[in-house]
Amino acid sequence: MDARNLSSYRIAHIVGARPQFVKLKPLVEAIQRLGGVNWIAHTGQHYDSQMNASFWDELGLAPDYQGKWNERNTDLRVLVAALREARVHAVVVYGDTDSTVLGAQAALELGVPFAHAEAGLRSFNDAMPEERNRVWVDHRAQWLWAPTEVAMDHIQSEDLDRGAPWVVNTGDLMFDAFPKRPFSQVQPSSVLVTIHRNTNVDEPERIRRIEAALDGLAGDFNVLWPRHPRHRAAGLQSVCVADCAPLSRPEIVDALYRSQFVITDSGGLQKEAFFAGRRAIVLRDETEWTELVDAGWTSLVSPDSTDLEGAIRAQLSRWAQVGQLEPPMLYGDGLAAEAMAASLAQGLWELSQS
Repeated sequence: MDARNLSSYRIAHIVGARPQFVKLKPLVEAIQRLGGVNWIAHTGQHYDSQMNASFWDELGLAPDYQGKWNERNTDLRVLVAALREARVHAVVVYGDTDSTVLGAQAALELGVPFAHAEAGLRSFNDAMPEERNRVWVDHRAQWLWAPTEVAMDHIQSEDLDRGAPWVVNTGDLMFDAFPKRPFSQVQPSSVLVTIHRNTNVDEPERIRRIEAALDGLAGDFNVLWPRHPRHRAAGLQSVCVADCAPLSRPEIVDALYRSQFVITDSGGLQKEAFFAGRRAIVLRDETEWTELVDAGWTSLVSPDSTDLEGAIRAQLSRWAQVGQLEPPMLYGDGLAAEAMAASLAQGLWELSQS
């Protein structure tokens, strides 16, 4: 065994939501370059074909295990049995979804060390299930891979930093995976919208307020709003913004680069907007990506604002006066996957020596 490669190891990846599919690919490829074997489990958390099967086709990957998702839970015993049969040496979980927790639980059940990609993120809102998920996983993971300096600060403040190779500021996998294009490709007065978070969509009064605000913008902006299956299930009542099905990965990237601004409640899309040089209004009271707010690229607007349309318009007007700028480097050098694969290799080698 060699601390510089993974030729003796099989690495499991547990994913179940659209952003996790995107993060998966660069790390799978980096592990392959070090000689490792990848084993991919899809929990089934995202069930819509446009948010599931099409993404696998676009990424050129296929899961080795396909789970079934029932009311945000799947059969842990089945996943544990599949991991045991695959004889994996380590597990990687991504982000902060219920699939992240499920993968961590399966690894703990088997006694297999696991890594958390996107460790150390904190919104400091314990009412958010994502916050509870990421904290729970961070306090149990063998490897913690922080995407930013701020995330590393959080890890250290919680006394979780055991040093390399176990805790590393790797940079961000989504930055690795995001297609880089000229930042100047923009259609003026165009806005890309995505709303999916349960705290917005599952609250009838709140989602109606958001729909009314975006209807108000539609007279002055070209609003593209792909509706999430959760929103569609709750009922669409927007009058002025045309219905749009979920977009494929290439389509959402094209839409980002065409748009002048982004309005979202997504943790992933606010970051991808930044990668594309677009400023994003986030319809939440907090964000785990605080460095984007500090840098002026993300603005938090409460969906419960009395004049939500007015608050959105005021922020868009301020940004329009600034113009298009190239974003600063906040998420590493685009080599996060290589740093993670090296961390895995060194950690597994050290474990083999103990």
